Amino acid sequence: MREYLLDPMDELRRMQERLSRIMGEMEMPMAAGERGVQVPHVDVREHENEIIVTADLPGVSKEDISIDVKEGNVLEISAQKKMESQKEEKGYIRHERGYSKFYRSISLPSDVDKSKAKATYNNGVLEITLPVTEKHKTHGIPIS
Repeated sequence: MREYLLDPMDELRRMQERLSRIMGEMEMPMAAGERGVQVPHVDVREHENEIIVTADLPGVSKEDISIDVKEGNVLEISAQKKMESQKEEKGYIRHERGYSKFYRSISLPSDVDKSKAKATYNNGVLEITLPVTEKHKTHGIPIS
């Protein structure tokens, strides 16, 4: 039995993730001569009062990372890994490390308060905490 038959929402979530990756790649096209834009892997978790997004950005300095929340609750993460200064050294058999760009656009499941958002970056992992606005927090209703 195919797994999406067990929970159709799981298959929809996977399809949404694939579409998000494709759209993220299209929004930041490759420039001539560049290897292209990498789409960082992310985890998105929603708690009662906040959404936490964790993204892998290996080799990037925190000064080269840009985070923005656009209209429609779309989180955009962009970064660039700058090329290390190179000496004219001989003996390379392969030289692949260097400049690269990262870009990811993520539709957030709830409205967030951009002014209270926080981000940390440690060992190549970016963590963004976005508080959910009051109107989207859930409130339990007691049954009498």
